[in-house]
Amino acid sequence: MRHFLFLTATLTLAGGTAQAQVDTVRASTLPPAQLAEKLYNSGVAKYNQKSYRAAILDFDKALAAKPDFAKAYYNRATTRYELKEYQPAVQDYDQAIQLDPATFGPYFGRAQAKEALNQPAEAEQDYSKAAELKADYAPAWYYRGALRFEKGDFQAAKTDFDQAIKADPAYAYAWHDRGSTQRKLNNLPAAIQDYTKALSLQPDLLPALLNRAATKRRAGDLKGALQDYNEYLSKKKDNALAFTNRGSTRFEQGDYKGAVADFTQAVELDGSYAFAWNNRAAAYLKLEDFQKANADATKAISLNAQYAEAYLNRGHAREMLRQPDAACQDWRKAAELGLEVGNTHAANSGCGAQ
Repeated sequence: MRHFLFLTATLTLAGGTAQAQVDTVRASTLPPAQLAEKLYNSGVAKYNQKSYRAAILDFDKALAAKPDFAKAYYNRATTRYELKEYQPAVQDYDQAIQLDPATFGPYFGRAQAKEALNQPAEAEQDYSKAAELKADYAPAWYYRGALRFEKGDFQAAKTDFDQAIKADPAYAYAWHDRGSTQRKLNNLPAAIQDYTKALSLQPDLLPALLNRAATKRRAGDLKGALQDYNEYLSKKKDNALAFTNRGSTRFEQGDYKGAVADFTQAVELDGSYAFAWNNRAAAYLKLEDFQKANADATKAISLNAQYAEAYLNRGHAREMLRQPDAACQDWRKAAELGLEVGNTHAANSGCGAQ
């Protein structure tokens, strides 16, 4: 609310008739179209200053002056998206599209809002229309590719990422996500090349480094994978997954003490990470520290009672701790949970019928 201060003054009249002046508020003399444009520009300026509520007020006024102002609907929608008001944003994008169906921006914006509303099929349709209207707009291809990747249509996703890269060869995220798609398609050398390209374009894109490491490991390049994990962890030391994956790489290299150190870092960062506890149990088995292997596998099971591999590892530890009945129970449980090798271990160890 505005507060008005009324100032009084003593006037010394020097003849003549004194006249009081009255302040008046003048109505705008601008035509509605010009007034709407002025308010629209003010709204854009406030949006750029991140004054989103004030921007919406200006767009409201612009639309009151000119109800068929497509750009005002579009920018009010974009502002509402920033405020996470996704359904009103969709409604404004609908109006912008109705007024100007040949412009790609409202379709792309509506796709983003529909994604936020968890409507991926509708979002995919809008990204498709945006790409149709402006084929050189890389984000339309990229985001449609991401949706197709998430639903498991990897070949279609790759085609979209190809188009995004064609439209913008410097689009690091498109190179990265095409790498992940290549990996899903088992094109491992191509995936490594794409992650490498993404890193050359954006060296701080650390997920590309982590994913390249995982791809190298899957391709059998343990030395290369370890180099990438080392580089990643030199820059980001709070990622339990990265420590676990480096630990797994060290395990595969036969460096069981190094693996234990990495799995220990992982569980210190995330005590609920059952996978890391079980992996450390496996490393302790290799080091013949069966008490610790038993304890870690038990911890993994306490976090995930359906963890077949943890039962298998605990069975091995208990066998070596001279607890044959408990070992047999664990192996059978592993088999019950789908790890058939548990029955093999039980049979080989002379476990009797239950």
